[in-house]
Amino acid sequence: MPPKRKSAQHQRDDDDDMSSQWVEGNSTPFQKYFNTKYSSEFMGSLPERIRQRAQVLLYYHEKCEKIRKDFEEKETALRRKYDEIYAPLLDKRKEIITGAHLPTDEEVKKGLPSEHEGKVSVTTDADVGKGLPGFWLRVLKHHVLSASMIRDHDEPVLMHLIDVRSGVVDGGYGSIAVAFVFEPNPFFQEETLILKLVQGDDGATVTRTPITWKPGKDVTVRTEKVKKSGKRGQGGKVKTITVPQPSFFNTFKENGGSGAATAHDDDDEDDEDEDEWTEQLLQVLHTSIIPSAVHHYTGEAPDGASDIDTDYDDDDDDDDDDDDDDDDDDDIPPQRGRRQQGGAFGRGSGKQSQQQPQQQCKHQ
Repeated sequence: MPPKRKSAQHQRDDDDDMSSQWVEGNSTPFQKYFNTKYSSEFMGSLPERIRQRAQVLLYYHEKCEKIRKDFEEKETALRRKYDEIYAPLLDKRKEIITGAHLPTDEEVKKGLPSEHEGKVSVTTDADVGKGLPGFWLRVLKHHVLSASMIRDHDEPVLMHLIDVRSGVVDGGYGSIAVAFVFEPNPFFQEETLILKLVQGDDGATVTRTPITWKPGKDVTVRTEKVKKSGKRGQGGKVKTITVPQPSFFNTFKENGGSGAATAHDDDDEDDEDEDEWTEQLLQVLHTSIIPSAVHHYTGEAPDGASDIDTDYDDDDDDDDDDDDDDDDDDDIPPQRGRRQQGGAFGRGSGKQSQQQPQQQCKHQ
């Protein structure tokens, strides 16, 4: 005589019992991080009905992935299109900054706040030179991330920075490049320095334009005089050596992304940290600083503290608890950061985009 068929309610109760037993006895095992076959073994260990439900979720996940990929492709194409549309306006911005174009009285009036219309006349000041000297240096110093990388010896070099552009490039979703354009200067030979972030299956790769410094002009190093001990008590010789020093331009060196000196040990973790720092700088430049450069110049834009995703060690947290004076350090820019997500859903400067829609002019 065949066994009685269980009612649907009894079947569900049995499934629930099996599920609860499995969940209680199988919390996420640590070995999943070391066992390459963990996924197949895990799925094989599930009760059949649980496994079937998980497979249904996988089916719908694949459909979501196809939609996401289609979205990313269309978004990238749209960004390329608008990079071209923005280009003439960014060219005009560069011309005004460098002094190649002197704004007309009509343009000056258009730039006045609406409440000043008809109340303020356009006047001619004494000769103040051409363009906006030091525009990009001031822009970079008004954002907490880039400002934390700039040292005093970098500023004379950055005074020659006349344009910064960014745009999407070939590669995985989120691949971008930032170009720093300099006028001919006494410090290095290149006129354009490029930082490129290319997303791939194995993660992001950062490529940099190496800088060809002119003799004695490399701001990423300094000279020191050291005295070597002589033999048998004789006077030692004084020797001049070159040592690395913190600089914004270390960003263009391999393993120098945080602006710190480049005297690193061969440590893969340090290398990853430096690349993550550079990735974060590129994302902030692309999504916040470049499109809203004039608001950073005038100081209207937020200082960018919210753009920075910082990791803190447990030791740092303990130090904060032990020392009440650490509250005074809130204004000090962090020296380490993690990459933020860019694109349409990146942090960028959300506060700006809500309050100042006119500054959404993107970049090439």
